[in-house]
Amino acid sequence: MKIGLFGGGFDPVTKAHIDIAQSALEQLDLDEVQLIPTAHNPWKDKTYSSKEDRLNMLEIALSKSENITINCIEIERENNDKNYTYQTITDIVNENSENEYYYIMGMDQANLFYKWKHPKRISKMVQLVAFKRGGFKSDKKILKKYHFIKLKNKPIKASSSEARKGHIEMLDDDVLRYISSHGIYLDTMIQIHMKEKRWKHSLSVATLAREFALANQLNGKQAYIAGILHDVAKEMNHDKALELMQKYYPEHVNMNEAIWHQYLSSYMAKNDYLVDDEVILKAIEDHTTASTSMSAIGKCLYCADKLDPLRGYDSSKQIEVCKKDIHQGFRDALEDFYCFSKEKGREIDPVFFNIYEQYCKKGETNE
Repeated sequence: MKIGLFGGGFDPVTKAHIDIAQSALEQLDLDEVQLIPTAHNPWKDKTYSSKEDRLNMLEIALSKSENITINCIEIERENNDKNYTYQTITDIVNENSENEYYYIMGMDQANLFYKWKHPKRISKMVQLVAFKRGGFKSDKKILKKYHFIKLKNKPIKASSSEARKGHIEMLDDDVLRYISSHGIYLDTMIQIHMKEKRWKHSLSVATLAREFALANQLNGKQAYIAGILHDVAKEMNHDKALELMQKYYPEHVNMNEAIWHQYLSSYMAKNDYLVDDEVILKAIEDHTTASTSMSAIGKCLYCADKLDPLRGYDSSKQIEVCKKDIHQGFRDALEDFYCFSKEKGREIDPVFFNIYEQYCKKGETNE
């Protein structure tokens, strides 16, 4: 059999990874391409998700592909040694010496192949294959010396690192849905939408919301994801925000524009990040104004946003109340808002009084 071997972190796996594997299958007339996720890449200091999550994402990405499989030889090793390709290929070839192997890598790595451990030995065990990557010209001397063949592909610009930085268009929808539902990479993915100060606020709110949830025996992951995404639309330009508000939230378009982002952030969480957890989406939608249908997770987010230590005032006492009883902490937050607004002479939206009546005067919890 003719087997392609394609190693990498796959942290996360992108559509480009699968496209390259498919191109190798077709152009090299391979029987199979095996994706080999590494546990300890010699070129990188860390991974950004667990082994389990990376394998789950690979399985999702490959669910519709034929003859592209996962080889767990590296990721299942029990030691913490760096995964050198030379050793991996040696083990694979020794176990199935009757097969013909092709090792696939990007042009960036092909140009540096001479720095790999035992490059000559590798080139004798397998046929080396390089695919084009945007921004990297081929080093013809290196390719010739180690007998590389080149795939005929459009230069690949996508990468796992760019996906982690927020280029979610590089991801299969089902993989993105997994990422969002597990809260992986979201801390860096959102940064593309906001300035550093708001980004740090979002991370701080997410951490505090999770603390509130766990302290109250609630779902910490839901609270964290809601916190990460709660301001993702805060810096959306006015024209786009107005267009979306008119189309999807016409009943709220006449509200103060500063409030729009709670609806638009919920919209982006659902439509861009593919969050399908209604508790998370509702929590985001309620985080600025609150509502008469607050969930406990919504209260965790509301309070975390208002009490974020990065806001510059001492909120430690209120934070402790929220950890002991999020319902009491939420009532206190509403009382603080009411008193602060009265003291400053600020106009209070009439809707607030319905919320205030329900939670502060009647003491309802919605449990």
